[in-house]
This record gives sequence, structure tokens and C-alpha cells, in this order.
Amino acid sequence: MKRLDQLKKEKAVLASEVAQEEEFLANTLQKRLEKLAKEKVDLENRLEAEQEYVVNKLRKAIDQLSVEKNKLMCEKVELENQLECEQEYILNRLQKQVDKLASDKLALQKEKAELQRTVADLAASVDKLNKDKVNLENMLEMEEESITNKLQRRLEGVLANLRLIESKLEVKGITLKDLGISAADLHSDWPRVYSRSPSSTSHSIDRVLSGGISGSLSGGTVPPLHGTGSGAVAITGSRRERPLSAQSNTPEALLAK
Repeated sequence: MKRLDQLKKEKAVLASEVAQEEEFLANTLQKRLEKLAKEKVDLENRLEAEQEYVVNKLRKAIDQLSVEKNKLMCEKVELENQLECEQEYILNRLQKQVDKLASDKLALQKEKAELQRTVADLAASVDKLNKDKVNLENMLEMEEESITNKLQRRLEGVLANLRLIESKLEVKGITLKDLGISAADLHSDWPRVYSRSPSSTSHSIDRVLSGGISGSLSGGTVPPLHGTGSGAVAITGSRRERPLSAQSNTPEALLAK
């Protein structure tokens, strides 16, 4: 029984606590609901105000866009008119340029034809000059060869005369050493006859034959064939040096024959 009474008391206490808790929860929920209702009203008011603001803003934007559209349409029409005028101006200008270029092209074609004729004439002249140059070179080479052959024959004659003089001197008992002349002097002086111009070479040889050697023989002496002076044979200064036919025709070889 005591246990039952105790349980009843506990039940009553729990019931009281549950009632208090329910009342507290009910009050709390009621306050929460009232707060939510107030927030709902505030949100509705704010949403309505925001919607009105957005609608007004969009209406203003639409009006502004409409104004800008009308302005752009006017500008478009104006630009189209300007573009049409500009196109017409450009077409006229290009047509004039095309006509001028066509005229310049015809003039250039005529000038090109004239230049081609001039180039052809110049090419023919160059060919003729080249042929004349080849002919002149051949003639010059033949003339130089002829002059060289003449000089070689003249040199051989001079050397023969020298050998004859030497033999006559030997008959009289006189040698080249007695006269102060060595073979090296002759070898160093006479090869220069190959590098002298034909006229100067001929004059020098004639001086040797008619002047120096013959005069010296009549006086009993033979002048030296080297050194500087009127009797020296220093034959140099030709425009083009040409070797003779072979080494056997050099003064040394001819003296040795």
C-alpha cells in the first residue's frame, strides 16, 4: 500500500510537472508563432516594397531603353545615309584610281617595250664588243708572239756576235776576265731583254752593236755589259712579260753552245 501511495504521489508530481512543461511549451510556441507571424508581415511588407521598387526600376529602365532605342534608330538612319554617301564617294574615287592605274599600266607597258628594245640593242652591242675584244686579244697575242720571236732572233744574233767577239779576243789572247767581264755579268744582264718593249729593245741592241762594242773594238777595249750608263744593256719595263720558247734559248744556254 505504501508503495502504491508513493507511486500515486509521484504520478501527481509528474502530472504537475508535465502540466507545467506543457504550459511552458505552449507559451513558448505561442510567442514563437506570434514572432513568426510578425516576421511574416514584415517580410510581406518588405517584399511588396522590394517588388514595387524593382517594378519602378524596371519601368524606368524600359523607358530609358526605349528612349535609347529611338535614339539608336535615328543614329542608324543617319549612319546609313552617311555610309551611302561615303560608299558613293569611295566608289567614285576608286574608279578614278582604276582609270589612272590603267593609264599608267599602258604607259609602263610602252616604256617596258622601249626598255626591252634598248636592252636588246645593248646586248647586241655587248656581244659585238666582246667579239671585238676577243679579236683584239688574239691580234695582240699574235703581235706579242711575233715581237717575242723577233726579239729572240735578235738576241740570238747578238749572242752570236758576242761569241764571235769573244773568239776574236781569244785569238788575240784576251779573255773576258782580262776585260773585267764574267759570265755571271752576262747572265744577269741579258735576260732582261725579254721584259723590254720592242722599240726600246731594238734601240738598245743597236746601240750595243753599233756603238759600245764596235767602238770598243776599234779602240782595243770592250766595255762592261753590266752596271748603269750609256753602254749598259738594261732592258726592262715591258707591259707584259712572256717567256721564250724553252729554257734552251736562254742567254746562258746560247753562250754555252
